[in-house]
Amino acid sequence: MAARGLVAQACQHYDLAGTVLAVDDDLDVGPLTVDATRTPWWTPLRDMYLDGLSAEISGLEEQWRAIAPNLEAANEIVIWSSDSSHDQTHLRFATAKLESYSGQILSVHVPTAKEMTGVSHFYPSTLAACAANIVALGEVERDELARDYRDRLWGSEGVRYQTDDGLEVRDYSIFDQEILDACPREFVNPAKVIGLSMSRLDYRNWVGDQFLRWRLRHLVETGLVKATGARWFVDDCNVRVSR
Repeated sequence: MAARGLVAQACQHYDLAGTVLAVDDDLDVGPLTVDATRTPWWTPLRDMYLDGLSAEISGLEEQWRAIAPNLEAANEIVIWSSDSSHDQTHLRFATAKLESYSGQILSVHVPTAKEMTGVSHFYPSTLAACAANIVALGEVERDELARDYRDRLWGSEGVRYQTDDGLEVRDYSIFDQEILDACPREFVNPAKVIGLSMSRLDYRNWVGDQFLRWRLRHLVETGLVKATGARWFVDDCNVRVSR
């Protein structure tokens, strides 16, 4: 379930006041810029995963415009975040978009547990417990987060990658070796390769299978991975590492 649904359940079942609003977009990968550039980049990745899926997902800016009036009218805003690259990018995106907001912005940080991080990876009961440690984002911190998004992340292309030193921008190929290591010498279904690759990712930098399928396709096109079938990318074929 997406983070929005989990937070909504936490609010509903554990007496946390408020309305949950969100943008459904993987901001940790792809060009972070206007919809006219970002949406065409995502379209083939989504349609490769499920034919026509891209038509069902609005652009990042379009989604923000839809929720902005409700946010601007709120007395206070709570941002849920964690140490994952996905959530850290969203945190900077939200503070940048809310620079003119005059109300109080609060933060709920969901800590890493058992090498798992990310708001979307925890049960509503756990999220509700984290809300007990809610803190206010001070003006200086809000400005720093917004500036980092505006001056460094906005316009970047590649993967937003969380390290011990903070959020960095890396090349799309950063996960290619994990995919190659997951490819056996005998043909297997690509879903097995993607699943094994995902299980080996740094817990702070877990990316979705749509992105990893796109990288697998790139490795096939460059000859590092062999594939059978004309539609290998929708799991009706097999792949193996080149010998």
